[in-house]
Amino acid sequence: MVELTTVIPVFNGERFLPATLACLAAQTRKPDRLVVLDNGSTDRTPEIVREFTAVPCEFRRNETNLGVLGNLNRCLDFAAETRFLHLLMADDLVTPEFFAKVLPPLSTVSGRALGYSLNDEIDQHGTVIGPQLRRPYGNPRQVSLNAFLAPQSELATVLLPGVVLKTDHSPPVCRFEDLPQVADGLFLAEWATHSQAIIEVPEYLCQYRLHPFNASSRHMFDANHFIRDEWRLMQAIRPWFRESGFRRLLRGWKLRVLFAARAQVKVDMITRLRPELAPEFRQVRRELAGPLACAAGTAAVRGRDLIRRLTGRSTRAEELMQVCPS
Repeated sequence: MVELTTVIPVFNGERFLPATLACLAAQTRKPDRLVVLDNGSTDRTPEIVREFTAVPCEFRRNETNLGVLGNLNRCLDFAAETRFLHLLMADDLVTPEFFAKVLPPLSTVSGRALGYSLNDEIDQHGTVIGPQLRRPYGNPRQVSLNAFLAPQSELATVLLPGVVLKTDHSPPVCRFEDLPQVADGLFLAEWATHSQAIIEVPEYLCQYRLHPFNASSRHMFDANHFIRDEWRLMQAIRPWFRESGFRRLLRGWKLRVLFAARAQVKVDMITRLRPELAPEFRQVRRELAGPLACAAGTAAVRGRDLIRRLTGRSTRAEELMQVCPS
């Protein structure tokens, strides 16, 4: 039976797909099965896959366009056909040692599991642009469910391309929900609740591409997705923490203030780019966070912006504008 399967969901991926396929061919431990799941592309995506011969590659085409999340859920249908499943978006990359370093500690786990590496951010040209502060490398380690859920609930999420799911030839335990901005973060958090172990490989083995053409950028002017989806993710993950009532209350307040701060950054960005939409964004923020958390969140953002300007750095809103679609 198949040990390791990588599935690439794609729609009109000619811009970045060649580099994504090449990064798999460069792996020191290559996938046993590689599938490109096309969502009705109208560009050169099928030709690019057919011309790629470095690794055997299956090209599957959906009868109709299922949308980004629908295609991701189709990728999960391969879970029962493999021991390890890796979902790699058609614009992201993994470094040559990715599988060789993530798979061994996962192999010792009995049952379902989740393994992940750290990630760099790259721009549309493949240049590394972040993170500015990198963690030191270390040995693979098992993390607790709470330790994994905390950054997921705070939107400092593990990124899907840097994750390997140990399925043990079983169907998926969860699916991607209709939250375009944060569906991957919620999916991984839910999968973790069903896992016998969560393994972190503290090396930067995944490269997540930020560019004006990705799904996150396309939703920037939709308050329902750009702001409200983050609130939905936070509220969905909160019950999964294993902690006392008092700690649960503290976490709820922390997430509310964090949400208000993140939403304020987005309000600032929208005010500059599409001022006519700013009132709607402000209203959604106030409705969900409440006045006290909004005040605390705004104070945090303004203080951080001041420090950034004094040190010659861009504000977070200005950084978001750099990857916003024109």
